[in-house]
Amino acid sequence: MSNTSSASPLRHVVIGVGAGIFKAHQPALSLPDVRLVAVSDINETIGRARAAELGCAFYTDARRMLAETQPDVAVILTPHPLHAELAIMCMEAGCHVLVEKPMATQVADADAMIATAERRQRRLEVVFQQRFRPEVQAAHRLIQEGRLGRILHVEMTVMWLRPNAYYQLAPWRGTWRGEGGGVLLNQAAHNLDLLCYLAGMPRRVYAWTRTLLHPIAVEDTAQAILEWPNGALGSFHVSTAESGTPDLLRIIGTKGSLELVPHRLQFTSFETDIEDYIAHETNPYAPMPEHAEPSVTGTGSEGHLPVYRSFHDAILRGGPGNADGVQGRRPLELANAMIYSSYTHAEVEFPLSREGYAELLTRLMHEESV
Repeated sequence: MSNTSSASPLRHVVIGVGAGIFKAHQPALSLPDVRLVAVSDINETIGRARAAELGCAFYTDARRMLAETQPDVAVILTPHPLHAELAIMCMEAGCHVLVEKPMATQVADADAMIATAERRQRRLEVVFQQRFRPEVQAAHRLIQEGRLGRILHVEMTVMWLRPNAYYQLAPWRGTWRGEGGGVLLNQAAHNLDLLCYLAGMPRRVYAWTRTLLHPIAVEDTAQAILEWPNGALGSFHVSTAESGTPDLLRIIGTKGSLELVPHRLQFTSFETDIEDYIAHETNPYAPMPEHAEPSVTGTGSEGHLPVYRSFHDAILRGGPGNADGVQGRRPLELANAMIYSSYTHAEVEFPLSREGYAELLTRLMHEESV
């Protein structure tokens, strides 16, 4: 996809260098494949200070920065309603793009980003660093190797408790116009990505979104029931207004089950495939013999470093990358579909109606501003 030579570092720029998430990206800018040439931000005070710290040029105008520095890679850290416009601008200027999650606020914008990447032959990747957690990688291998058999049931429960002070950090937080949604668009992007990464994209969803405790316009809690193409059923629950429950992803198949919590994976194998057990077991009350294998524990995270390494490998050496635009679109489409289902009180089958969701989001933004 790239004509860039692997003999020299990739020239990087960062758009939105004043963002709080920049600190998570900063260590990766010292990798051997990186040469940071410039950064931009609309906040000139913070932006200039960071540029001085990094020893690179600073711009308030991202378009001018692209024209004058001609970078190979643009990293986009702005609020997500700006992601699509900026990513498309960067790819049209010849850049590969690494964009923070979620890649956009609505799936139609993600479609446009992906179409631009394909037309311009640029790499578009979304930051989903949680895929690199050791226990997540172990779970992914088990599923790809068929150790779970046919997946039957998936359930995920996640708590992202936030005080009101979190939403007061910036005026765009907790608004339809500023975020395009609440917990589903912001915090749950990682969880919805892991759901798709491990279990695949569901076929349909029915969901409820609620604003239970926070004085915000968007949802702080969501609950959904899901169906996958093979008939597997599941549930998803996420909230910034709840606490006390460990984050949990449980997947049950015909050959085994796994439970994934932060820093630990537990896999249990079944002695007999459930389909064979149901068909051939003669004792009507016979238990299923199970074997709990040694758990896999996470020994810490490298943060965003593996995301950048994978991204650079895809650009320079044709590697598979981590989460390209097509994969990055899946959790966004799921989030949009859950919001759409809740407001229309209807089941949503994929693909989600782009026109229908755009109309809903426009209405919600209008009602918010009245």
